[in-house]
Amino acid sequence: MLALLPFLLLTLYNHPQADDYGFAVRDTTYSFWETHKTFYLNWTGRYFSTNTAFHVNPLIYRAIGSAVTVYKLYSLLLILLLGVSTFFLLFKLLSPYFKIISILALAVLLLCLYLLQMQSVSEGIFWLSGYLTYQLPNILMLLMLALLVGFFKTGDKTVKTAYVALAALFCVAIVGSNEMSVVMAFTTTLFLLYNNWNGRKNRPYLLFLFLACVAACLVAVLAPGNYARMEDHPNASRPLWATVYAFFLTGLSFYRWLAPLLAASMLYLFYWGLPLAQKAKALGVFQVSLRTAVLYFLVTLFLMQFAFTWAVGERPTPRVENVIYFFFVFGWFYILQVAVIKYARLLQAERNLSPALPVAAFVLFTLFLFDIDKNVATAYVDLFSGKAAAYDRAMYQRYDSLQASRCDTCALAPLPAIPQSVYFLDLMEGEENSSFWVNRDFADYWNKSGVYLSSPNPVIKDNTATLRETGKQALQQ
Repeated sequence: MLALLPFLLLTLYNHPQADDYGFAVRDTTYSFWETHKTFYLNWTGRYFSTNTAFHVNPLIYRAIGSAVTVYKLYSLLLILLLGVSTFFLLFKLLSPYFKIISILALAVLLLCLYLLQMQSVSEGIFWLSGYLTYQLPNILMLLMLALLVGFFKTGDKTVKTAYVALAALFCVAIVGSNEMSVVMAFTTTLFLLYNNWNGRKNRPYLLFLFLACVAACLVAVLAPGNYARMEDHPNASRPLWATVYAFFLTGLSFYRWLAPLLAASMLYLFYWGLPLAQKAKALGVFQVSLRTAVLYFLVTLFLMQFAFTWAVGERPTPRVENVIYFFFVFGWFYILQVAVIKYARLLQAERNLSPALPVAAFVLFTLFLFDIDKNVATAYVDLFSGKAAAYDRAMYQRYDSLQASRCDTCALAPLPAIPQSVYFLDLMEGEENSSFWVNRDFADYWNKSGVYLSSPNPVIKDNTATLRETGKQALQQ
């Protein structure tokens, strides 16, 4: 709760930003099918996220005050849904072997790991256009896997059909969300089909799921808009460069993300991994070749990196890395459990080690989690320093100013503070920047010829500097 609480509280200060306004204008100007056709042919193959899910944008349907209230509620629901979907998958997997409190503890461990090193919290759980494109498919992936666990556990053909049909629908939505999710869905369904090919009862269902995934992948990947968009990136479509760079970035992922995972892995080994390995009935889901599982994990990470470096010619952006890191966390613990089951006999002696070892691992993980420069500490700093509250007040003042003013080209006050956890992108200063896409989308939404900031927004300060400044202000008062 200490790790999750600040993110839940920050939803009270969340506001629409960047693309949210442009897509609201788009979806109130053009019909649903006209939007699909235009974007599919000229911009992107993301038929589910960009062209479908964005229709829940509250800016489309409500006055700004109520729209912002719904916007805040959406981010709260997203965080809760991420937690519920994580717990649901683990419950489907582990309920025969662990009590609910143990399953909940594992869900919290995984959530804390994800929040700890999420590359952009604002783009991952607060910016609607970002999380509908990149975080929602992660949640759908967890739900799809939970359905497939139910599929493997039941022997009823009708129930199996229902599970796979629903999983296929989720898979189609996942593939239509972003290119990283295309890779994740394709390799996961292929991995499941490969490992169950000799099972006559399950093979037809999994083959159907895989073919549905392939068809969705073709629709998403072959969209003319993808290749039209790639023309905007001069370093795109360089396969040799993309391959070398993707290999480098895959290796770099372990360097950047592995340390907290090792501490969490020690906790997992003691409290879940080894006990699970002792239960014969638990072997089904994890009874796969360790070599194949590791290959699936590494190839998926590489292809995710390659997809972006080939399409754009640069390293993945933070919101894209959110998806890669999501797979890294959940894939890591799956591989770990497969390895624990294979080498269970060799690892049983580890349970007899000093109880101080898991305590030390817990302390180390806690230190990682509340590191002053990491996401959880940043969320607390944004709350207690007053940054989030100041940002919230400034945004409401901005709305009131635009509603009251008759200006055609409007100069707006800059933000007094920027809460890094919530903030993604704002208007640029100076009338000459009225054509910047964020300014232009914001102006279109408010039926203005142009908007701009009268002066630049403040620089985003690190947490230590913010705490020092907050402390000085408190002493002066």
